[in-house]
Amino acid sequence: MPQAPVLSRVNLQNMSRKLLHSLVLCSVVMAPLAALADEAAAQYQKGLQFMQLGKLDDAQASLEEALKLRPGYAAAELTLGNVLRKKKQCDKAIPHYEAAIKLQPDDHFAHGNLGFCLATAGKDADGIRMLAKATELAPNEVQWQSSLGALYRRAKQFDKALPHLEKAVQLDPNNPDALRNYAVALRQAKNLDKAAEVTRQAIRLLPNDSNLRFDLGVIYRVQGKTTEAIAAYREAIKLEDKNAEAWYDLGVLLSQDRQKQEAIEAFNKYIDLVGSKNPTQIEGVRQQIRGLGGTAH
Repeated sequence: MPQAPVLSRVNLQNMSRKLLHSLVLCSVVMAPLAALADEAAAQYQKGLQFMQLGKLDDAQASLEEALKLRPGYAAAELTLGNVLRKKKQCDKAIPHYEAAIKLQPDDHFAHGNLGFCLATAGKDADGIRMLAKATELAPNEVQWQSSLGALYRRAKQFDKALPHLEKAVQLDPNNPDALRNYAVALRQAKNLDKAAEVTRQAIRLLPNDSNLRFDLGVIYRVQGKTTEAIAAYREAIKLEDKNAEAWYDLGVLLSQDRQKQEAIEAFNKYIDLVGSKNPTQIEGVRQQIRGLGGTAH
């Protein structure tokens, strides 16, 4: 039977040297990797701070550097996407959100913000798909519920839009954007009384918002409440004299109410604001003015 080799003192010393050499090599490799990771984290934190200060170019540079130092850095991908979206560069933001989702498939922020950008790019179906995933991952996140509902509303899928918009308002009854989205969908779905109620609720939160007063005027106009609609449009104009749509709708209602001189003034104000942006429409308004016996601008 062969005997096991006897380890001499020299052999043991050689083995110890080899082991020590391996450990030194390992530490030499690990040290730069750790340093790179620390530097990537530092660049990421700088990017966050720059973004919070509104220094978006600096934020972008820091986050891009973080990703060079640490490819596959999910938080940096997501935040860089957010920075680019704030810079209104959704086409550049989309790949970073997609990368963040691959790295962290359950990140509702990545899905939701990707949905925003896809919708901005006119890809509503893809935007709906991403926002639906965001609401699945975070059902109590108001912005995802409201945005998904708004996209369904834009697609005229009111049966799908209203539950999400109602959910958003339930989650945050004091969110004016959620209330506005809900009210517009209710109006388009012909639920006018509820739409007026929700719009008035939003106005109580933002009493100086001209667009909300205009929205209320539209609802009253559709309901045939001419007096209330005229009052709402006047309030919208009082708050924002350059609200062209309010001037036009006011002119229409005043002409129908036989307040000819005021209607002419409203139509001319609309022409002054819109200028030459839509010549065909402007000519139509001029014809309305002439039909009222007035002189068009």
